[in-house]
Amino acid sequence: MLDIERIIQTRIPDIAPVYGGVRGRTISSHKQAYAWKTVVVAGLKQVIDLRKDYSADRYPELCHQYGVDYFHYPIDNDRETIAKMVKLFPTFCEKIDKGGFYIACAMGRHRTDIAIALYYVMRPSVPFEEVPEMRGHRYMEKKEFRCDDIAARLNSIIKAVTPDELAMLGLPADYEAEFLRRKKHLFEVNRNFE
Repeated sequence: MLDIERIIQTRIPDIAPVYGGVRGRTISSHKQAYAWKTVVVAGLKQVIDLRKDYSADRYPELCHQYGVDYFHYPIDNDRETIAKMVKLFPTFCEKIDKGGFYIACAMGRHRTDIAIALYYVMRPSVPFEEVPEMRGHRYMEKKEFRCDDIAARLNSIIKAVTPDELAMLGLPADYEAEFLRRKKHLFEVNRNFE
């Protein structure tokens, strides 16, 4: 089991627990190199990299060096990436379901929010009440939640997914109603600053 508190103590920027794992700034950066031994000792089993254009070998090599599984799940808004997101979604869910993961884009904020939001709205096994905090889109000082890009990505997924892909994901053909209900709840909870 992942010792989340131990990982939080590394003070990686934007580090926070989420669904049995952690999110934060990418640990492929030289600036976070200090944290590798701690996160591995804390039980890290897998890294989920959300950057679309990451092509260096450094992150997969670091994962290999430390005995951690590396999974690339690109997040973006172009058709090709949306198709990849749909195709890879079952594997993405399996990784999250197992726990023990570190999920991040470059800064651990915006694409990370989108990925976690996607998991929440498209994975009905996640309890309805377990709404993830959209940390990169909530501006605490202004008490403002900007959901436009999250909504755009989620909507592009539900529009792109075919009935066969819904079935492959284990979702009913009429899943859009549940998708809309969960998306609305996700936004309502993240708009609440009390």
